[in-house]
Amino acid sequence: MLKTIRRQVLPQAPSPTMTSFLRIVEAIFVFGIYFLFLFLGAGLSAFLNGYLNNTFNLNKMYDPVVERSSHKDKATRSGGLALFLTFCICYGIGKALGVISMNLYALIAFCFVALIGVGDDLFTIKYREKFFVQVFAGIVLLQSSVYINNFHGIFGIYEIPYWASAVITIYVFVVIVNSLNLIDGIDGLAALLCVKFFVIVGAILAVSSKEMELVVPSIIGALIGFLLYNMNPHKKVFLGDTGSLLLGSVMAFYIFYILDDRSSIITDSNISRPLFAVLLLIYPLVDTLRAFIIRAYKKLSPFVADRVHLHHRLIDKKGLNHWQSTLTILFVSISVLVLGFLLSSVLSLSLVILCLLVYMIGIFFLIFK
Repeated sequence: MLKTIRRQVLPQAPSPTMTSFLRIVEAIFVFGIYFLFLFLGAGLSAFLNGYLNNTFNLNKMYDPVVERSSHKDKATRSGGLALFLTFCICYGIGKALGVISMNLYALIAFCFVALIGVGDDLFTIKYREKFFVQVFAGIVLLQSSVYINNFHGIFGIYEIPYWASAVITIYVFVVIVNSLNLIDGIDGLAALLCVKFFVIVGAILAVSSKEMELVVPSIIGALIGFLLYNMNPHKKVFLGDTGSLLLGSVMAFYIFYILDDRSSIITDSNISRPLFAVLLLIYPLVDTLRAFIIRAYKKLSPFVADRVHLHHRLIDKKGLNHWQSTLTILFVSISVLVLGFLLSSVLSLSLVILCLLVYMIGIFFLIFK
């Protein structure tokens, strides 16, 4: 009698077939939501880019054409503002539906950085003032409890004290934000490198994270909508400081998430976390470091605007157009990332770094020299 009651009351364990079916349904639902926010971001971004571009043109708010400019026709810096508004709307919709979440302090930091970008696009803000706001945003971001707290064996160092974590995190935040801003010099370059970054991070999150990180597909969609206008010579828009600084701050947050040893987005058994983080941002970091060294050698300010960047060399020295240069750099950055992954499975970290340095030096003399 007791056995009969138990069979009637206690829930039966699902069969293996039913379990597999439920997992397939869950996967379809998750990817369906991902693509929904991807298309939502793309649609909103395309609409807002068109609307804001027309508004900027009517008010003659053009991006000035100067000696170092890579464009000669009329264009506006409305792309970054459209990207920021798309991000806010997608987040608001996702939050209302209960399918999207992000730490409040991270959102506040993104807003601070984006707003200083809006100010710089509409007016002129000195780099010292922008630097101060970026440092303040980095301090705010620390409150999200996502920061660099472990070197994962680099230089033989693992866990580091909080005060060191705070200083290093703020420094890296400012570096990443400005490195993306500094490479935003030709059509599609910063946007496509960001698409590559968020596609890789989004794929890893979809596999390893239990939460749906819908911020990522929203940003990818927003970038697709932007590129539709950035590629259009008659309605050209640029990211401006608003877009590049916002994207740089979001990328920095995910880099910290990767390096934070409390997250399981990726493990050091797959590839060294610091190496993976550097490879994700290889072109902005290498190009910015190279530009700063050249400017220091010439006794110039590291923030002076010039045409010493590698993408400028492809245009000025190699005769490539904007999109040929952009796709060349995108291919090189992807090849470095793939090579790093492949070598990490068979070589020690020091040998991987050595091989990557040799590869990048060879690429420089083959393509950029």
